[in-house]
Amino acid sequence: MPLSCCVYGCSSRSTRETDKRYFRVPKIAQRRGEKWKILTEKRRKKWILNLRLQSGGAESANARVCSDHFVRGCPSALDDEESEDWAPTVNLGYERKPRSESVLKRDKRMKLKAEQHRCAEAILDMQQTAESPDLSLVTVENPELQLPAENPQPEDFSVNETFTYPGCADAGCQTELTMDDIEKMEDVLRQNTAELVDLRSKALDTQFSQEAFEKNEDKTKIYTGLPNFLVLIQIFELCEPYITSGPMSLLSKFEQFILVLLRLRLNLPLKDLAFRFNISLS
Repeated sequence: MPLSCCVYGCSSRSTRETDKRYFRVPKIAQRRGEKWKILTEKRRKKWILNLRLQSGGAESANARVCSDHFVRGCPSALDDEESEDWAPTVNLGYERKPRSESVLKRDKRMKLKAEQHRCAEAILDMQQTAESPDLSLVTVENPELQLPAENPQPEDFSVNETFTYPGCADAGCQTELTMDDIEKMEDVLRQNTAELVDLRSKALDTQFSQEAFEKNEDKTKIYTGLPNFLVLIQIFELCEPYITSGPMSLLSKFEQFILVLLRLRLNLPLKDLAFRFNISLS
């Protein structure tokens, strides 16, 4: 029976890589005394821990580890616990690969975008606060606006003191920002909002969703050859029951329908369609 290496990601097989040796996952010695039993049990646990095997894989009679996963090409002696080959330690398949430069750049862009979003929200909160001051901080200093007393005084009674509602205080703004600073922030917010709307519009133009075709009749004519979106959606409704789409599908039924029309109408290469719809070529 051919042997295969049980290490994750290793494709070594005894029928193909004949120059390699294959070693069984150690078993616990039951009949050689208590010392050997403890030692073999410890070694077995070390192997399973290093290989990160499930119990089913470790218990299999055919579970083997090839010589590629030992520094010297084979396990050390049972009583040599200090050896680096007492258990497999090389190319075990779960070492974390270094992140590529493109991934690092993408993470940096995402962090920058999140920071800009937080700044825009902070500016919007400031704007709402400036436009809607807290009325509980207003002091009533006009005697004519005072609440009527339960026991009214005679008409010749004059009020010389300022009445303040309970729980109220003088109006104030606890900030060092000037009106010029707030106006600049509002300008930045308006500019960011306009850019966001423009980006959303451009992103919609590059998509092949139902909304993108509904808002662009020229797109329907160019990519499908149909006169308008109404005709396109009627044909799609006729074909929809025959289009398969599951929870793992990257494209909606409408996008699959448009992909076929692009292939028939423009005879686009498969790789071009894969780029357009952001899917795999296979």
